[in-house]
Amino acid sequence: MGTQGPQGIPGVDSNFVYNQPVPSTSWSLTHNLNKMPSITIVDSAGTVVEGDIQYVDVNNIVVTFSYAFSGQAILN
Repeated sequence: MGTQGPQGIPGVDSNFVYNQPVPSTSWSLTHNLNKMPSITIVDSAGTVVEGDIQYVDVNNIVVTFSYAFSGQAILN
């Protein structure tokens, strides 16, 4: 039997989408997944963007960028 994720479904991995509506050079993500997830960042135009990712703990991440923009971080 698989492990139980935060949503209570055995064997199903959880994910989280963080929305950053205001352009910023630093995004603070609280995801409550209890793990250090992989991260894909996309700007408001849908372009994948790379940043400096710092895992604060298993539920918090800070990502910094060289320029301010809005978009989404997809964590899984």
